[in-house]
Amino acid sequence: MDTQVQRQRRINVDIPITVTTVLDSLDLAIVDMTEHGAQVVGGSLPAGTRFQIEYMGHTVYAQCRWAEVDRMGIKFSFPLTDGPLYERLMFARATQFPDEATGAPQMVYASTHARAAVPGGRSFGRAASPGGFGRRMG
Repeated sequence: MDTQVQRQRRINVDIPITVTTVLDSLDLAIVDMTEHGAQVVGGSLPAGTRFQIEYMGHTVYAQCRWAEVDRMGIKFSFPLTDGPLYERLMFARATQFPDEATGAPQMVYASTHARAAVPGGRSFGRAASPGGFGRRMG
């Protein structure tokens, strides 16, 4: 029984990250990625290890699927749908494969606050107020 797994095209990137486990913290780099996983170079963890990735103040959870001496393949615990890593992926995809880019290119550069004001953007359950959080108008 030949079953082939259809994989997304990996996007070449160079993103410095910090990988944190219960016991250690490593400065590594993502060299290719999709919304579901990535290849990380500069070190490795044992296969099966769960860890978190710190990038630009955001945390992404992942698990090591395979490892060699200086690189490893990881799977994100949840597919990337927003945040700085997702934005870097979308920018790299739009740059490398302009015909295949998904999502609105203008959203790649938009900050989280700007996206909340866009129809369909995330507002975290509250309407965006012109005065900001906790400010009374009037």
